[in-house]
Amino acid sequence: RNTEMLAAACAVGVGCCFAAPIGGVLFSIEVTSTFFAVRNYWRGFLAATVSAFFFRLLPVWTGDEETITALFKTRFRFEFPFNLQELPAFAVVGIACGLGGALFVYLNRLIVQFIRNQKTVNKFLMKKRLLYPTLVTLLISTLTFPPGFGQFMAGKLTQGETLVTLLDNRTWAKQGIAEEFDYIGNSQAWKHPQVNIFVTLVIFIIMKFWMSALATTIPVPCGAFMPVFVIGNEQLTMCVLEQ
Repeated sequence: RNTEMLAAACAVGVGCCFAAPIGGVLFSIEVTSTFFAVRNYWRGFLAATVSAFFFRLLPVWTGDEETITALFKTRFRFEFPFNLQELPAFAVVGIACGLGGALFVYLNRLIVQFIRNQKTVNKFLMKKRLLYPTLVTLLISTLTFPPGFGQFMAGKLTQGETLVTLLDNRTWAKQGIAEEFDYIGNSQAWKHPQVNIFVTLVIFIIMKFWMSALATTIPVPCGAFMPVFVIGNEQLTMCVLEQ
């Protein structure tokens, strides 16, 4: 019964945050159990749908919005939103992200198995529980230190700031050639006088990939959603810049 309530709660959370009841149910199945009872599907769908509906109605009732609007607004042109030539590129990005996700899970598993196989180190870390998170934090913070190596991978930006800059509507490159423009605000973190923007993005995705896999082994309930989301967004940015 507790597991069923937990699954419904996960569906409600995701359904409210992203206005996606179906995605919320599927996510709740993924994170709560290996085997999911069929009878719990309707409970999750009902809870996620009702919660997402009322969550979008609350701003209207409180007067913050006049009507129900899109959660994430886009600015695509209605008469010509995208080229047909972009569809194969989107498919390639989807395949690459799928393979990258499998590689991420595999790398995370290798790290965990390596630590567990080291009996002496494992016993020592079990006694000193704060040592392993401290070492991992020190390693990642050292590599991302802005005046150091972090200057080649926008190390001074937070997760949210990185995501905003990657979703920026500013043109960074045309036909695979980097464009010279005035980097304003947080976008300045991606500009380096000695390194091309493409090199910065490649370094960022490689470093972010293995550091996120390592960071998720820390016994801290922070999740891997945002790091993986940023990595996927960076892959899409690379694909768009190369067109």
